[in-house]
Amino acid sequence: MTDKDTKPANNEESQFTVNDRRHWVHEDDEVLENLPEPEERLPSYVEQLKKEAEEKDRQLKEYIQAYKQKTAETDEFRQRLQRENDTRLDQARALFFKKLVPILDNFNRALESADSTGDLESFKQGVGMIFKQMKNEFETEGVKTLTPANVPFDPSQHEAFMTEEVDDPAQDGMVLAALEPGYFYKDKLIKPAKVKVAKLKSSN
Repeated sequence: MTDKDTKPANNEESQFTVNDRRHWVHEDDEVLENLPEPEERLPSYVEQLKKEAEEKDRQLKEYIQAYKQKTAETDEFRQRLQRENDTRLDQARALFFKKLVPILDNFNRALESADSTGDLESFKQGVGMIFKQMKNEFETEGVKTLTPANVPFDPSQHEAFMTEEVDDPAQDGMVLAALEPGYFYKDKLIKPAKVKVAKLKSSN
C-alpha cells in the first residue's frame, strides 16, 4: 500500500473534538459569565463636584420659588393697601362734599329769592351769610386765610399783582395790601395771596 492509498478520500483531513473534562475549567467560565457588568465610576473629585452642582441647583430652585412667593405676597399687600387708601380717600371726599351740600343749597335759595323778589340787598346779605358759612367749614378742616399787609414781600407766599410808588424808603418792598387772600392747608400753601407791593419812587 502506497502513501497515496493511506490518505483519506477526497483529500479530507480528519476532524477531532477535544473535550476538557477538568471541572474547574467550566466552573471558572460560569463564574465569569455571571459576574455583573462593571459600573463606570467617575473619579472622586468629579463626583464631589457633581454633588455640589446638584446641591447648588436645588438651592437655586428653592431661592427662585421663595422669591416668586415673596413677590406675590408683596404684590397682594400693595394691592390691598391701594384698595384701603382708595376707600379712605373716597370716604374723605364724601365727607367733604357732604359739608358743602348745605352751602350749595343756600346759594340756590339765595338765587331763587333774588329772582322772585328782586331785592338785591337781601341777596347780598344772603351771599354774605353763605360766605361766612363756607369760611367756617374751611377753617374747621384746617384751611387758614392769608391776608398780608405792612409786611415785607415774600415770594414764597405772596404774588405781586401790582405795585405802587412810595416816597418813604422804609416802605420799599413792603406789602401795602392783600388784593386777594391766600390759603394754607395746615402748614402747606395751597394758594399765594395776590398783593400790592410798594416801590420806591425814582429820584429822576
